[in-house]
Amino acid sequence: MIGTDPFCPESGAPLSRDRHYDETGRGKRAVTTTDRSAAAGTAGELTNGAVRSARTALLTYFERCHRRHADADEELYRRAAVALRRLKSGASGRQEWDVHVWFALKHRLASTSHGVEWMNDHATLRCPECAGRLRYRRTPGCVVATCGVNCDGADGDALAAIRETVASLYATAFDDDPPDTGEILQF
Repeated sequence: MIGTDPFCPESGAPLSRDRHYDETGRGKRAVTTTDRSAAAGTAGELTNGAVRSARTALLTYFERCHRRHADADEELYRRAAVALRRLKSGASGRQEWDVHVWFALKHRLASTSHGVEWMNDHATLRCPECAGRLRYRRTPGCVVATCGVNCDGADGDALAAIRETVASLYATAFDDDPPDTGEILQF
């Protein structure tokens, strides 16, 4: 993931708080040393995360985030691993973005009666066109999100596009349990 929730896209290891700047002034953070980052050979690499991460990296991030909210739950982690395998193998194009996989995973685990509202705290929605930051505004009866840089020039509602992407990914991975697009990403 990128933005406020970055991690190593190969190992899932957290990134350092310190930024390291290159000759053009772009800041990156170092991958911290963990068992997984050492095994993957990514410890110390500089990154800001990625829009698309490895399945094992997402699972590592999922487990780490869950432990911030509750005790370890091996059954939940097994279900998440199976769901991530199906989601990642069925994803294509923008469906592959971590944030879309994350919210499809959340929907899948919620459908199996796991408490997963905590997942909202660990992923930031991004513009479905350019992966940029979103601007939010409340309108009567709903929240509207638009691209912070207006990449499409239309100031269109990004939430509808994100819901459609997540719902189509979910439907591809779990064709036995089609989602209701209106249930995905409820705010």
